[in-house]
Amino acid sequence: MTSFQFHLRVLSLLISVSYLLTCLGNNGIPVQLNDDVLGLIVFKSDLNDPSSYLASWNEDDANPCSWQFVQCNPESGRVSEVSLDGLGLSGKIGRGLEKLQHLTVLSLSHNNLSGSISPSLTLSNSLERLNLSHNVLSGSIPTSFVNMNSIKFLDLSENSFSGPMPESFFESCSSLHHISLARNMFDGPVPGSLSRCSSLNSINLSNNHFSGNVDFSGIWSLNRLRTLDLSNNALSGSLPNGISSVHNFKEILLQGNQFSGPLSTDIGFCLHLNRLDFSDNQFSGELPESLGMLSSLSYFKASNNHFNSEFPQWIGNMTSLEYLELSNNQFTGSIPQSIGELRSLTHLSISNNMLVGTIPSSLSFCTKLSVVQLRGNGFNGTIPEGLFGLGLEEIDLSHNELSGSIPPGSSRLLETLTHLDLSDNHLQGNIPAETGLLSKLTHLNLSWNDLHSQMPPEFGLLQNLAVLDLRNSALHGSIPADICDSGNLAVLQLDGNSFEGNIPSEIGNCSSLYLLYASYFSSSSVISFNTSFWKIY
Repeated sequence: MTSFQFHLRVLSLLISVSYLLTCLGNNGIPVQLNDDVLGLIVFKSDLNDPSSYLASWNEDDANPCSWQFVQCNPESGRVSEVSLDGLGLSGKIGRGLEKLQHLTVLSLSHNNLSGSISPSLTLSNSLERLNLSHNVLSGSIPTSFVNMNSIKFLDLSENSFSGPMPESFFESCSSLHHISLARNMFDGPVPGSLSRCSSLNSINLSNNHFSGNVDFSGIWSLNRLRTLDLSNNALSGSLPNGISSVHNFKEILLQGNQFSGPLSTDIGFCLHLNRLDFSDNQFSGELPESLGMLSSLSYFKASNNHFNSEFPQWIGNMTSLEYLELSNNQFTGSIPQSIGELRSLTHLSISNNMLVGTIPSSLSFCTKLSVVQLRGNGFNGTIPEGLFGLGLEEIDLSHNELSGSIPPGSSRLLETLTHLDLSDNHLQGNIPAETGLLSKLTHLNLSWNDLHSQMPPEFGLLQNLAVLDLRNSALHGSIPADICDSGNLAVLQLDGNSFEGNIPSEIGNCSSLYLLYASYFSSSSVISFNTSFWKIY
């Protein structure tokens, strides 16, 4: 059936129903129902329905309330909800929806709808919930598309919408509770009229191309706000005081922008905050002391900024922290022993700052830790033995001034550790034999130390080892012949040591190896690698 023939059938149906209603008078079907039938059938005609989910939408049935994925208001009998989420539909959003004048919910998410929205398309004045997320829709958003006086939930995320948001878009939005425009290609400034949406409790404008200064003073007036996500845009400006007026804040996500200046000093008075991310910006100064009041905060990330104060001594007050990342800043001073109060902490990253002093032994009290990254500082003293008694998955203490020996791993560590990097320190003594029992270890870097040790024969037991870097660590003795027995070793770096004898010929059978540095042996060696010959000096 051609599109022309199809619409003729729809028109014929409406004429027939209209004639029937004339004959029946007030005892027949309400005449308004014709608009709902026509609207849905015309809307369907613009869609491709490969799985025939909309088979019940039949132009021969004058009662759409029985159609699948359609709901009606029981009092008026009019179509109030159309929910077609995740049905694999493609095509465009057509003009048929304009006929559904009593629609309160339209949800078309997780389909393959494409194309732009007609500038003249206007949805129902009673629409409260609109979800077009996870499609391939493009173009700009017409100002007349939805009635902002009635809409409460608006989700246009995960599409390809572009262009600026009209400043007038939020002029009448007092009913709006949730808006998400995330993962599109919107650009230009964030409309200042957003501050008029006094009922908002969730804003997500992340992963777009929004730019310019944000009117945070206006946002701080939205005292019902719980979630603010402006991450991964090109936004700028500072974070002024006044944030404490938003008592219900739970999440503030500003990462991946160009915000600068100090953080709001009163941010710690938002006592319900659970998640803060200021990373990858240009914030500077010190972390506000009021942050220490956030006993409910579980996630705090402020890495890749210009914070240049002393490391916060109140950090132990944030007792609910599970994730703490302050790397790539200019923090000075030392880590306080009170960090051991963070008993829920699983991830700790304070790499590439200017911290000194010893690594607090109290870290061993953080029994849930799985990642410890302290590289690129000036820590001295020995590695706390208790740290190697935890079930850690990653330890990176490289590029510091640590001395002493490498602690033996506990039975718990042997079952969990995948990455160990202690390179560029002043460690001495034997490599613990327990290192060869780290069953999940994939990366081991002990280079640039003063170990004066032999390679433990147990290294041949490391079945998952992919990278082994032992450069310039004053190692001596021979290389275990079974170092490649696992078949996973890809990078082997042994140069700058004092190994004796030749490189074991068995290494030539290591099919997974693609990089080998092994210079400064007591004698030169020639070994075969998969029909190619490498000369090692």
